Amino acid sequence: MGSSGDIEEAPVPAWKDIHKRAVDKGDQTYIDPATGYTVFTELSHRDRGYCCGNACRHCPFEHDNVGKPDQLRQQARAAREARRQARKASKEERPKSLDDSDSSSK
Repeated sequence: MGSSGDIEEAPVPAWKDIHKRAVDKGDQTYIDPATGYTVFTELSHRDRGYCCGNACRHCPFEHDNVGKPDQLRQQARAAREARRQARKASKEERPKSLDDSDSSSK
C-alpha cells in the first residue's frame, strides 16, 4: 500500500462550483461550461417534488424513479394533486380585494 501522498485527487468538475453559486443565488438552472447545456439545479428538482426518472446530475431524491415508470407516474400524479390542493387553499385564504367591496356598494 502506498501512502496518502501517492494518491492523486481527481480534479473537481467546473460545474460543481457553478451549481453551488446558482443555488446560492436561488437560480433554477445554470449553463454547463463543458457542454453548453442548460442544467436544472437542485432547487428546480426540489420544487418539482419528486424524481423525474432521468438520472439528473443534481437529483435530491437519490434517483428514486430511474427505471421505475409506474412509480414515477404515481409520484407525479400525487405531486400534481398536492399543488392543486395548495392553490385551492391559498385562494380560499385570500381576503377579498378592495375592488370587490366597492362594487357591492354601487
